[in-house]
Amino acid sequence: MKRWITFIGRGGTVLVSIGLALLLISLIPSTELGTEGAKTAVPPDWVQPLFERVLTPQQGLQITVTANGTLDVYILEISSEVLYQGLNDFLNLTFMNVSDLEKFLEANPSVVGWHNEVNNVTVTHDYVPTKVTNATLVFSNPSSDYVPVDLEIVLSSSLGPGTKVRQLAQYVIPVGLVLLLPWIIYSWKRKIV
Repeated sequence: MKRWITFIGRGGTVLVSIGLALLLISLIPSTELGTEGAKTAVPPDWVQPLFERVLTPQQGLQITVTANGTLDVYILEISSEVLYQGLNDFLNLTFMNVSDLEKFLEANPSVVGWHNEVNNVTVTHDYVPTKVTNATLVFSNPSSDYVPVDLEIVLSSSLGPGTKVRQLAQYVIPVGLVLLLPWIIYSWKRKIV
């Protein structure tokens, strides 16, 4: 009995140590790799890929979009070349408009990493992929007017995706404490007796 309690207690100690290390890693701030900005006007009923980058789970984007009108903003987890090729195969197109993009996304919902509608406001979003992926920022203008857009993208790098590492630590530490508890109680009773 004593061996099992000691074995389980050591396992709990290891899990608590790993959880605390993960928690520490999640607190290390990310490093800014670069900033890009753009000002453009998206034509009516038009789709415009504006930014493309291959990202890993240790890299992320902070996107700030300001639009003077209604605009759909997507991060698609495919390259713009694949997007246009997919649309050409899917719809036999030479250019892309809003309804074509919507049809393509209905047929391929797994490529949407993030979507938001911007309507005369500033939207900021942090995007960190779960695997190595192409990330393409796409603007889609469903209105009948040109929509002026200000875009700022900050590319950052970290040891690990902070929120995901923190979540893992939040599960590992309590499990380690539960496994450690019988050993603590056993040791405490031995000292009292």
